[in-house]
Order: sequence, then C-alpha cells, then structure tokens
Amino acid sequence: MRIRPHILSAILLVCGLPAAHGQDLRTGVSTDDGGFLAAGECLAWLDAEGETLRIRPLERPLKSLAAGIDVLYALDEDGFELLKLNMDGAVVERKKLPVQGRLCDLAFDGNTLWAVTDAGEILHGNEASGWTVLDFNAQYAGYYPRISFRAVSAGGGSIMVAGVRPDAMPAAFTSSRGTVWSERTLDYSEQGIPCVFSAEVTDLSYDARQDRFYLLGSGGVQLALPGCSHCNSLTRYPTDTLYARIPSDAGALLLGSDGFRRTEP
Repeated sequence: MRIRPHILSAILLVCGLPAAHGQDLRTGVSTDDGGFLAAGECLAWLDAEGETLRIRPLERPLKSLAAGIDVLYALDEDGFELLKLNMDGAVVERKKLPVQGRLCDLAFDGNTLWAVTDAGEILHGNEASGWTVLDFNAQYAGYYPRISFRAVSAGGGSIMVAGVRPDAMPAAFTSSRGTVWSERTLDYSEQGIPCVFSAEVTDLSYDARQDRFYLLGSGGVQLALPGCSHCNSLTRYPTDTLYARIPSDAGALLLGSDGFRRTEP
C-alpha cells in the first residue's frame, strides 16, 4: 500500500540530513510519485532509482513498515507494540496487541492490517473493528508442524505468511480470508535440478503488476511464487541478506544488508 504525497511532503520538511554510509534499510512502502519511503536505522525518502533524497533519524530502528490510509504503521526491533507514526514520521501512538509472541511483520491490504508473531499467531483488524487473532499452531496441531512466523504480505485477494518450522526449514501458507490456511510449496528448479527453498525467511512481498508473491531470505535469495505452484523460481543477489522487496507501479526496489539497494523494472 502506498503512502500519499502530502505525508511524504511533510516528512521532507523535517529531513535535511545526508544518508549515512552503510545504513541498512530493512522495510518500506512505495509512493504515488514513483519513489519509496524506506525505514531501518533511519527513515529515508528515496527516488525511483533508490537514491537517497532525505533522511530522518529514528530513536529506534524499525523492522516493518506499512502504509494505511493517511497513516504509517510500524514495528521496532522489540516487536512488543504496534507503532503509529504521524505525517513527519514521529511515533504518536503505541499500542499493545492481544498476542503472546513478539510482532514480526505487518501488511496492509487496503482495508485491513495484518500481522504475525514468532509464537505462531496471525492477526488482522483495523481501528474500527478491533483485532482477530488466530493461534495457528493450536488450530493446526497435528496437521502442520509448529511455526514461528517471520513475514506476512497481502494482495490479489490472498494473504501469505511465512516462518520457520522446528527443523529450521522455512514454510509458507496462504489464505483468502485469514480463516483457513493451506501450505504453499517452496520447491523450485535450478539448472534442471529440483531444489527446496532453505534460507532464513526475512520478508514477503506481493507485486500487483506481476500478480505474485516473493519470499526473501538470507544468502541474498528471492523466491518468486506465482499462481502456479510448479513455476517457482529463485534469484540470487550480491548481498548477505535480502531484507525487502518494495513494488511500485514502475518496478521494485530491493533492500539488503550493508546498504545494498537495487531497482528492477
């Protein structure tokens, strides 16, 4: 979900610092003018090529950012509270959500905010309706292994969540409404050899132009997950960890460790 221009204009008014060398940006949203608002160790306004225009210092690094309607939602590294940011990027509200685990990631589908925790909880809601929490591990005990979730994304009428199983292997699940979940295979072929995605999960992204999800991970890998579960494909990037893939109308911005940034059409 993109943040509206007047929010970004307000952010720019309070920004005037050059980008610090090596600062990691780990999450972000696209903007209506084709640029990006990214966050990590700072809040950064980027142009369509991923070049830094302005930055705003943050009291604590952010690990997840989602743009609602005229508002930004975020999670810091602790994951104990849902943060609401005002138009200049300052935290104006902290809210405890009814979960047992730590919040790991956020996604907004145009109406509903989604979140996942490391205790296997999937929650969704908005300020008007409140929150609905699903204990995935209790719901699917004996059917799926226990999952510690790391990422969530929404789009195209679906929600996808991803995390790690007790054997340290990643797993992903999809749902149309967040009530019934089906496992998504993470198999792919590389040079004709059957493989299974085994990287540590760092993020999920939905690209509306391509109508597909992307699963990101350690080792700089990205697994494309189109509607055809037999058509998965893996791409490797020159970074130790791929943190985020932020789609826009014109392309996508990739963010990785040690300041890695790349735009793709």
